[in-house]
Amino acid sequence: MNKNYTRVMAVGDIHGCLTPFLSLYDRLEVTEDDLIIFLGDYIDRGPESLAALEWLGRESLKPNVIALRGNHEQTLLDCIAGRYADRFFNIGIGTIKEVRSAMKTDPTLPLRIVQTIRRMPLYHRLTVEGQEYIFCHAGVDAQLDHDPPIESQPIDRLVWVREEFYNHYEGAATYVVGHTPVQFLGQPPLPIKRFNDRNIIMLDTGSCCAESGRITCYDVLSDKFWQTARIGWGSLGF
Repeated sequence: MNKNYTRVMAVGDIHGCLTPFLSLYDRLEVTEDDLIIFLGDYIDRGPESLAALEWLGRESLKPNVIALRGNHEQTLLDCIAGRYADRFFNIGIGTIKEVRSAMKTDPTLPLRIVQTIRRMPLYHRLTVEGQEYIFCHAGVDAQLDHDPPIESQPIDRLVWVREEFYNHYEGAATYVVGHTPVQFLGQPPLPIKRFNDRNIIMLDTGSCCAESGRITCYDVLSDKFWQTARIGWGSLGF
Protein backbone atom coordinates (compact mmCIF):
# COMPACT_ATOMS: atom_id res chain seq x y z
CA MET A 1 0.00 0.00 0.00
CA ASN A 2 1.63 3.23 -1.14
CA LYS A 3 -0.08 5.31 1.52
CA ASN A 4 -0.86 4.59 5.14
CA TYR A 5 -4.62 4.96 4.93
CA THR A 6 -6.64 5.37 8.10
CA ARG A 7 -9.34 3.08 6.72
CA VAL A 8 -9.52 0.72 3.75
CA MET A 9 -13.23 0.36 3.10
CA ALA A 10 -15.02 -1.86 0.61
CA VAL A 11 -18.64 -1.29 -0.45
CA GLY A 12 -20.92 -4.11 -1.57
CA ASP A 13 -23.47 -4.03 -4.39
CA ILE A 14 -25.54 -0.83 -4.60
CA HIS A 15 -27.91 -1.91 -7.41
CA GLY A 16 -29.51 1.42 -8.22
CA CYS A 17 -30.22 2.37 -4.61
CA LEU A 18 -28.16 5.55 -4.64
CA THR A 19 -30.19 7.61 -2.15
CA PRO A 20 -29.97 5.12 0.75
CA PHE A 21 -26.31 4.54 -0.06
CA LEU A 22 -25.52 8.26 0.04
CA SER A 23 -27.10 8.43 3.50
CA LEU A 24 -24.62 5.74 4.54
CA TYR A 25 -21.77 7.49 2.74
CA ASP A 26 -22.45 10.70 4.67
CA ARG A 27 -22.17 8.76 7.92
CA LEU A 28 -18.77 7.41 6.88
CA GLU A 29 -17.28 10.93 6.62
CA VAL A 30 -14.73 9.78 4.04
CA THR A 31 -11.53 11.84 3.85
CA GLU A 32 -8.41 11.75 1.70
CA ASP A 33 -6.86 9.52 4.37
CA ASP A 34 -9.36 6.75 3.57
CA LEU A 35 -9.24 4.34 0.64
CA ILE A 36 -12.68 3.29 -0.51
CA ILE A 37 -13.20 0.48 -3.00
CA PHE A 38 -16.58 -0.14 -4.62
CA LEU A 39 -17.05 -3.78 -5.61
CA GLY A 40 -19.32 -3.29 -8.63
CA ASP A 41 -22.99 -3.68 -9.58
CA TYR A 42 -24.12 -0.08 -9.27
CA ILE A 43 -27.05 -0.51 -11.66
CA ASP A 44 -30.31 -2.51 -12.02
CA ARG A 45 -32.94 -3.62 -9.50
CA GLY A 46 -33.22 -0.20 -7.84
CA PRO A 47 -34.70 3.06 -9.20
CA GLU A 48 -31.50 5.16 -9.54
CA SER A 49 -29.23 3.10 -11.77
CA LEU A 50 -28.10 5.83 -14.13
CA ALA A 51 -27.57 8.30 -11.28
CA ALA A 52 -25.53 5.71 -9.38
CA LEU A 53 -23.35 4.96 -12.39
CA GLU A 54 -22.72 8.64 -13.07
CA TRP A 55 -22.00 9.34 -9.40
CA LEU A 56 -19.47 6.50 -9.28
CA GLY A 57 -17.93 7.73 -12.52
CA ARG A 58 -17.29 11.14 -10.97
CA GLU A 59 -16.29 9.90 -7.53
CA SER A 60 -13.78 7.37 -8.90
CA LEU A 61 -11.74 10.20 -10.44
CA LYS A 62 -10.49 10.90 -6.92
CA PRO A 63 -7.14 9.22 -6.14
CA ASN A 64 -8.50 7.46 -3.03
CA VAL A 65 -11.66 6.05 -4.65
CA ILE A 66 -11.73 2.90 -6.79
CA ALA A 67 -14.88 1.71 -8.56
CA LEU A 68 -14.52 -1.85 -9.79
CA ARG A 69 -16.61 -3.36 -12.58
CA GLY A 70 -19.46 -5.75 -11.80
CA ASN A 71 -21.31 -8.19 -14.02
CA HIS A 72 -24.20 -5.75 -14.47
CA GLU A 73 -21.87 -3.02 -15.73
CA GLN A 74 -20.11 -5.52 -17.97
CA THR A 75 -23.46 -6.67 -19.39
CA LEU A 76 -24.54 -3.10 -20.07
CA LEU A 77 -21.22 -2.47 -21.82
CA ASP A 78 -21.63 -5.62 -23.90
CA CYS A 79 -25.21 -4.74 -24.82
CA ILE A 80 -24.25 -1.24 -25.96
CA ALA A 81 -21.47 -2.76 -28.04
CA GLY A 82 -23.88 -5.32 -29.53
CA ARG A 83 -22.27 -8.36 -27.89
CA TYR A 84 -23.89 -11.22 -26.00
CA ALA A 85 -27.49 -10.36 -26.71
CA ASP A 86 -28.52 -13.41 -24.68
CA ARG A 87 -27.34 -11.61 -21.54
CA PHE A 88 -29.61 -8.65 -22.10
CA PHE A 89 -32.02 -10.19 -19.57
CA ASN A 90 -29.53 -9.32 -16.84
CA ILE A 91 -29.98 -5.60 -17.44
CA GLY A 92 -33.03 -4.34 -15.58
CA ILE A 93 -35.79 -2.76 -17.62
CA GLY A 94 -35.61 0.24 -15.32
CA THR A 95 -32.01 0.89 -16.37
CA ILE A 96 -32.94 0.69 -20.04
CA LYS A 97 -35.82 3.14 -19.50
CA GLU A 98 -33.52 5.55 -17.68
CA VAL A 99 -30.94 5.44 -20.45
CA ARG A 100 -33.49 5.85 -23.24
CA SER A 101 -35.17 8.75 -21.47
CA ALA A 102 -31.87 10.54 -20.81
CA MET A 103 -30.77 10.03 -24.42
CA LYS A 104 -33.62 12.26 -25.60
CA THR A 105 -31.75 15.25 -24.24
CA ASP A 106 -28.23 13.80 -24.22
CA PRO A 107 -27.48 11.61 -27.27
CA THR A 108 -23.86 11.26 -26.12
CA LEU A 109 -24.95 9.27 -23.06
CA PRO A 110 -24.14 5.76 -24.44
CA LEU A 111 -20.59 6.86 -25.25
CA ARG A 112 -20.14 8.31 -21.76
CA ILE A 113 -21.48 5.09 -20.21
CA VAL A 114 -19.01 3.04 -22.25
CA GLN A 115 -16.14 5.32 -21.24
CA THR A 116 -17.14 5.17 -17.56
CA ILE A 117 -17.39 1.37 -17.46
CA ARG A 118 -14.18 0.83 -19.43
CA ARG A 119 -12.34 2.94 -16.84
CA MET A 120 -13.46 0.56 -14.11
CA PRO A 121 -10.73 -1.95 -13.23
CA LEU A 122 -11.60 -5.61 -12.72
CA TYR A 123 -9.66 -5.99 -9.48
CA HIS A 124 -7.48 -4.14 -7.00
CA ARG A 125 -4.69 -5.68 -4.98
CA LEU A 126 -2.96 -4.31 -1.89
CA THR A 127 -0.95 -5.57 1.07
CA VAL A 128 -1.62 -4.35 4.60
CA GLU A 129 0.73 -5.37 7.42
CA GLY A 130 1.86 -8.43 5.48
CA GLN A 131 -1.64 -9.58 4.51
CA GLU A 132 -2.55 -9.46 0.84
CA TYR A 133 -6.07 -8.36 -0.07
CA ILE A 134 -7.63 -8.74 -3.49
CA PHE A 135 -10.81 -6.83 -4.20
CA CYS A 136 -13.00 -7.86 -7.12
CA HIS A 137 -16.68 -8.23 -7.92
CA ALA A 138 -17.18 -12.00 -7.94
CA GLY A 139 -13.94 -13.93 -7.41
CA VAL A 140 -11.86 -16.38 -9.43
CA ASP A 141 -12.47 -19.88 -10.76
CA ALA A 142 -10.62 -22.10 -8.26
CA GLN A 143 -12.05 -25.49 -9.24
CA LEU A 144 -8.86 -26.80 -10.82
CA ASP A 145 -6.28 -24.53 -9.23
CA HIS A 146 -7.30 -23.67 -5.68
CA ASP A 147 -5.22 -20.47 -5.75
CA PRO A 148 -5.21 -19.27 -9.37
CA PRO A 149 -3.37 -16.06 -10.30
CA ILE A 150 -5.96 -13.35 -10.72
CA GLU A 151 -4.07 -11.88 -13.68
CA SER A 152 -4.87 -14.94 -15.78
CA GLN A 153 -8.60 -14.93 -15.05
CA PRO A 154 -10.91 -13.91 -17.92
CA ILE A 155 -13.38 -11.10 -17.39
CA ASP A 156 -16.29 -13.55 -17.21
CA ARG A 157 -14.82 -15.27 -14.17
CA LEU A 158 -13.96 -12.07 -12.31
CA VAL A 159 -17.48 -10.65 -12.62
CA TRP A 160 -19.69 -13.77 -12.81
CA VAL A 161 -18.16 -16.68 -10.84
CA ARG A 162 -19.96 -18.07 -7.78
CA GLU A 163 -19.63 -21.65 -6.47
CA GLU A 164 -16.43 -22.27 -8.44
CA PHE A 165 -14.87 -19.58 -6.26
CA TYR A 166 -16.30 -19.73 -2.78
CA ASN A 167 -16.45 -23.55 -2.61
CA HIS A 168 -12.89 -24.14 -3.85
CA TYR A 169 -10.61 -21.17 -3.16
CA GLU A 170 -7.83 -22.05 -0.69
CA GLY A 171 -5.31 -19.25 -1.24
CA ALA A 172 -3.50 -17.13 1.34
CA ALA A 173 -4.68 -13.80 -0.08
CA THR A 174 -7.95 -12.52 1.33
CA TYR A 175 -10.57 -11.86 -1.35
CA VAL A 176 -13.11 -9.13 -0.70
CA VAL A 177 -16.09 -9.59 -3.02
CA GLY A 178 -19.72 -8.75 -3.66
CA HIS A 179 -21.92 -10.35 -6.35
CA THR A 180 -23.50 -13.24 -4.42
CA PRO A 181 -26.02 -12.02 -1.82
CA VAL A 182 -25.28 -13.55 1.56
CA GLN A 183 -28.99 -14.38 1.84
CA PHE A 184 -28.52 -16.73 -1.13
CA LEU A 185 -26.14 -18.67 1.12
CA GLY A 186 -28.69 -18.86 3.92
CA GLN A 187 -27.10 -16.08 5.95
CA PRO A 188 -28.62 -12.98 7.60
CA PRO A 189 -27.90 -9.64 5.86
CA LEU A 190 -24.48 -9.23 7.47
CA PRO A 191 -20.99 -9.40 5.92
CA ILE A 192 -19.43 -12.87 5.91
CA LYS A 193 -15.87 -12.41 7.10
CA ARG A 194 -14.46 -15.90 6.49
CA PHE A 195 -16.76 -17.92 4.28
CA ASN A 196 -16.41 -21.62 5.16
CA ASP A 197 -13.17 -20.75 6.99
CA ARG A 198 -11.63 -19.56 3.73
CA ASN A 199 -9.96 -16.19 3.15
CA ILE A 200 -13.11 -14.74 1.63
CA ILE A 201 -15.03 -11.67 2.81
CA MET A 202 -18.48 -11.38 1.19
CA LEU A 203 -20.16 -7.98 1.24
CA ASP A 204 -23.24 -8.26 -0.98
CA THR A 205 -25.94 -8.08 1.68
CA GLY A 206 -28.87 -7.95 -0.71
CA SER A 207 -29.41 -4.23 -1.38
CA CYS A 208 -32.87 -4.15 -2.97
CA CYS A 209 -32.60 -7.75 -4.21
CA ALA A 210 -33.76 -9.43 -1.00
CA GLU A 211 -36.57 -8.60 1.38
CA SER A 212 -34.09 -7.89 4.17
CA GLY A 213 -31.48 -6.32 1.89
CA ARG A 214 -29.00 -3.66 2.90
CA ILE A 215 -25.87 -2.04 1.46
CA THR A 216 -22.73 -2.73 3.46
CA CYS A 217 -19.38 -0.97 3.85
CA TYR A 218 -16.56 -2.86 5.57
CA ASP A 219 -13.18 -1.60 6.82
CA VAL A 220 -10.55 -4.33 6.46
CA LEU A 221 -8.23 -2.54 8.91
CA SER A 222 -10.58 -2.27 11.87
CA ASP A 223 -12.95 -5.16 11.04
CA LYS A 224 -15.80 -2.68 11.44
CA PHE A 225 -18.79 -2.42 9.13
CA TRP A 226 -21.61 0.01 8.44
CA GLN A 227 -24.95 -0.61 6.75
CA THR A 228 -27.95 1.21 5.37
CA ALA A 229 -31.33 0.62 6.89
CA ARG A 230 -33.31 -2.17 5.26
CA ILE A 231 -33.83 -1.52 1.54
CA GLY A 232 -34.92 -4.81 0.00
CA TRP A 233 -38.56 -5.28 -0.89
CA GLY A 234 -38.73 -8.26 -3.20
CA SER A 235 -37.63 -11.82 -3.80
CA LEU A 236 -33.94 -12.64 -4.01
CA GLY A 237 -32.34 -11.79 -7.32
CA PHE A 238 -28.78 -11.07 -8.45
